[in-house]
Amino acid sequence: MSLANMQVVPQQTLCKCCGQSSRLCGVVDFSRCGADQHAGKKVDPYVGVPIYYYRCDECHFVFTQAMDAWTNQDFATCIYNDDYDRHDPDYLGKRPRDNAEIIAGNFPEMAQANLLDFGSGLGLLEKELRARGFTQIDSYDPYTSGETGRTGLAAKYRTVVAFEVFEHHPQPRELMADLAALLDDDGAIFFSTLLVSDEIASEGIDKWWYCAPRNGHISFFTPQSLSRIGAEHGLKLGSFNEGFHFFFRQQPPAWAVKFSHQAWS
Repeated sequence: MSLANMQVVPQQTLCKCCGQSSRLCGVVDFSRCGADQHAGKKVDPYVGVPIYYYRCDECHFVFTQAMDAWTNQDFATCIYNDDYDRHDPDYLGKRPRDNAEIIAGNFPEMAQANLLDFGSGLGLLEKELRARGFTQIDSYDPYTSGETGRTGLAAKYRTVVAFEVFEHHPQPRELMADLAALLDDDGAIFFSTLLVSDEIASEGIDKWWYCAPRNGHISFFTPQSLSRIGAEHGLKLGSFNEGFHFFFRQQPPAWAVKFSHQAWS
């Protein structure tokens, strides 16, 4: 008997953002979810499905390969099902209201041109923004709308909003290509995702509350990894803080420059 006979995933693989060597950095049970954080304890029983995460040596992107072969239907069945709101307590109310307040309160200029909420779930952010005077807004979610849902979208958008989307996608370069294709010539992407710091990686990705595969949290970015995938489409990265960021082409959009931000090369 040798450990190699028991190995279920390789110790190293290639980064999904930059293609460099990535090493195992942690493992959690699939049942790990946001409700655990809210409750301060384990909510659901362990399911015995280990989700292994890798960290890139170069851009420090953290990711799993566990769902790489899943279809949209697989995600809809196993994660974004009727039980999802129980594992993500803010999903149905607090988060869309808070996000609408962030956009309408800080970036009212976005209402002056067409806007797309990408990864919209049930379309609650659109509903909240329309109540605040945003009339040029569409919603799209690959797991709830299906590919046919794209037929109702405008050809290009001035702003694409993608809140809590990047950490859910198993293929970041594919996601970036989809988002970039939806922008007009002066378009920008406003998105949220928590960055994974060196301190978090050092303490162990399995100890970070944001590492919650039952919520669909499977990809964790650094400024370096986001800059890599954005640059492939001529997009530059800016960050307001560790949670809110934007991609732009030549110059940051007017709604961004009035706030302090970090521009990444």
